[in-house]
Amino acid sequence: MHDIMIKTFDLIDELEKSDVIKNVSKYKEMIENNYELKDLIHKGNNTDDRYILMDIKNRLYQYPEYKEYMYYYNELMYIVMDINSRYKSIIGERSCFR
Repeated sequence: MHDIMIKTFDLIDELEKSDVIKNVSKYKEMIENNYELKDLIHKGNNTDDRYILMDIKNRLYQYPEYKEYMYYYNELMYIVMDINSRYKSIIGERSCFR
């Protein structure tokens, strides 16, 4: 197996052991077990009305487990974006398909 692939799998293993992933999983499970939160999320995903959506978002952030989930989810997304950015700087733009 190529060195880069091995290191990438090592990185994934380390991420899975990290507090960020543990907290995302923990708060996701708490949200899944809270029927009020699940209902609000479902309503938010199925509306196009900006004002209703803003109200739902405000109500969602009243729940500490949702707020914590979003905090750790954003942390994870920043890590992923940083990794992708570094890969992109090494690989560059795809020029074969232009």
